[in-house]
Amino acid sequence: MGNLFYITFIQPIFNLLIFIYNILPWPDIGMATIILTIIIRLILAPLFYKSTRQQLIINQLQPTIKKIQKEYKNDAEKLAKAQMELYSKHKVNPFGSCFISLIQLPIILAVYRVFLMGFSPEILQNNLYSFVNLPQNINPLFLGIVDLNKPNIFLAIISAVLQYISTKLSLPSFSNSQTMSDPTQKMVNVFQKQMVFIGPAITFIILLGLPSNLGLYWSVTTLFSITQQWFIKKNLKVEEKIETVKDN
Repeated sequence: MGNLFYITFIQPIFNLLIFIYNILPWPDIGMATIILTIIIRLILAPLFYKSTRQQLIINQLQPTIKKIQKEYKNDAEKLAKAQMELYSKHKVNPFGSCFISLIQLPIILAVYRVFLMGFSPEILQNNLYSFVNLPQNINPLFLGIVDLNKPNIFLAIISAVLQYISTKLSLPSFSNSQTMSDPTQKMVNVFQKQMVFIGPAITFIILLGLPSNLGLYWSVTTLFSITQQWFIKKNLKVEEKIETVKDN
């Protein structure tokens, strides 16, 4: 199983990273990491777009879902049917985001393994495909300043801040009246507000003990997610305005 994971994920990502490094006009493993991250996110962009869009729509449907749950609180069958009809009407799958997370997990683990492996001559010789040129050495300095082989507190902070913004954007918004009148929703809101800070804190602590190349990868992929969330939210608002005009 481990060998299959290596052949399917680790080795291709490792070779793509070194290939990018080889074709750069100047040797910089940090720039190669950024380009690698962008390539991965572009390949997965359609799946992430669909998942993020569905999650944002589900967040917007929360007030309606709460009304349905209150109306059919004593009838589980009618509750499930009403919820599925609501999801079907808006063409969303409540489990779609879980599927995307499962896809992303092996890629994150593979990138993690690639950077932990390092880029010693022996590692390069043992893991490169025959058609990928073997570089004489790997320059670990990003922009000639940050040694990506070592932990870096500034990249860890940047990753945590971006994680905070991304988590904040993904949360549903509720009016104060909804929160005050619904004890369950009040508890959910408290938990979500805690996760806004807990997630970035965990990210910061983890990255403090790992090669900062991982922090660079995490920052770029999270920035990509933030941009995607902003774009989808903007489009959803336009769609809502069009639907409102049609209804009127």
